Amino acid sequence: MMQVSCLAFNVAFRASGTRRDKARSAGHIESMGKERNASRRSTSGFLLSLLLSAAAHGQDPQPPSDAGAAPDGDVAAPESGVIDLAEVVTRFEASLELERLIEAREFAAAAVVGDRLLALTQDEFGEVSSETADAHIALAQVHVVNGDHDAAEQRYLEAIDIFREIDGAFSDDLIPPLLGLGDNYQQDGQFLNAVSAYNEARTINRRVFGLLDEGQVVILDRMTRTFLAMNEYEQADAQQRAALMLVERKHEPHAEETLDAIYKYAGWLRDRRRYTEERDQYQRAMRIIRNEYGDESLFMVKPLRETANSFRNQGAAVNQGISGLLTALELLDAQESPDALALAEVLVDIGDWEAAFSRVGTDGAAYRRAWQVLDDVDGGNETREQWFGGIEYVFREPLSQRGLSSASDAVPGFVLVRFDLNEFGRTENVTILESEPPNLKDDAVARHVRQSRFRPYLSDGEIVRRRNLALRVTFRYAPTAIDGAASE
Repeated sequence: MMQVSCLAFNVAFRASGTRRDKARSAGHIESMGKERNASRRSTSGFLLSLLLSAAAHGQDPQPPSDAGAAPDGDVAAPESGVIDLAEVVTRFEASLELERLIEAREFAAAAVVGDRLLALTQDEFGEVSSETADAHIALAQVHVVNGDHDAAEQRYLEAIDIFREIDGAFSDDLIPPLLGLGDNYQQDGQFLNAVSAYNEARTINRRVFGLLDEGQVVILDRMTRTFLAMNEYEQADAQQRAALMLVERKHEPHAEETLDAIYKYAGWLRDRRRYTEERDQYQRAMRIIRNEYGDESLFMVKPLRETANSFRNQGAAVNQGISGLLTALELLDAQESPDALALAEVLVDIGDWEAAFSRVGTDGAAYRRAWQVLDDVDGGNETREQWFGGIEYVFREPLSQRGLSSASDAVPGFVLVRFDLNEFGRTENVTILESEPPNLKDDAVARHVRQSRFRPYLSDGEIVRRRNLALRVTFRYAPTAIDGAASE
């Protein structure tokens, strides 16, 4: 599957030719991507949010058509016949057509319409204008989804050059295309170039909005992903620590922004399986909350929950975990009108703890109560389906790493396994359906599924068995691993 990273901004085009409003507050780049672009360009223009939504869900784009087309000719569009570009004579018409093609996931045809939109924009506003720069960015985003990274790079660079000529080397308009360029480089495996683009975006952000502007956080997150792809784990960690320190320097220790930043860094540590360090961050948050708000504060619920979840992710059935969850439940139940969603979350955590560590499995009481509490939550049925309708690990047995690799030449592989799930979250009748390469990880995956624990399935508030579930376990392995390798 082609994974497409979600860009942090949308692009719109103005029907009018008014100059964008340069007054904007220092702040978040994510807002610059949404609110900022929406305010500086007419909302009657085209938005690429559909394209970005597809990218955010990691969906595969339609493959580019093998048939080429002249700029003024007809383009074969998947599932929609022929696009007659001769009928696309205005920027507005091109914007609408591009929006339609993106919504229909016809990205190859969208690239051709994007070319027409760019040409029409240049005709109307000139080659050096913010509108033309926007058109370059829109076309670049379509190229990214198409996997045409060279073409995307060229469009982003054109937009960057235009903004530099209009507003100088430190224009905040440069930040979105630099982020897009960095994302494009990252997807293309040009990691050093990606870091360079992100660094330039961060330098401009600091110059324009100040050294403590929190818009830097999303840039640091991008740099983190890039360093991870390079297996530069210390550098990746340094970006996350820098993001935490930035927020800490700007806000009071007890501010919600600071607490959220602590939780975010703790989540990063959990993903790295640095569980002790993760729990240190939750303990730190609890000390801050206790000193400022007291032991009975509802702010205690989150770090209590996450401490327990950290132990569960580690596979450590220590009393501190379940006692923390019960304390969080008491804090919520003590409220005259407790937050229903927060209450349901704690109840599910308690059920997960029981399913993961109880010798006889969960009795389902916490899950059933969570199901009932969701009656009082907006979108409760959707939350029920999300929580209780899929395959959700509550304890993940480590998969043997024998033969696996994170090297640049590692080859993708998978094992497709079928199983039943009983009322206690335990698997039965585990069967390997398909694997690539055959036999390399079959036994390891089967053992992993048998020894892991899963959240039971609920239907109408009651736990029921599920049969014939399928789970696809993916991995990357060293090319030499299959040479004479026997199944584990």
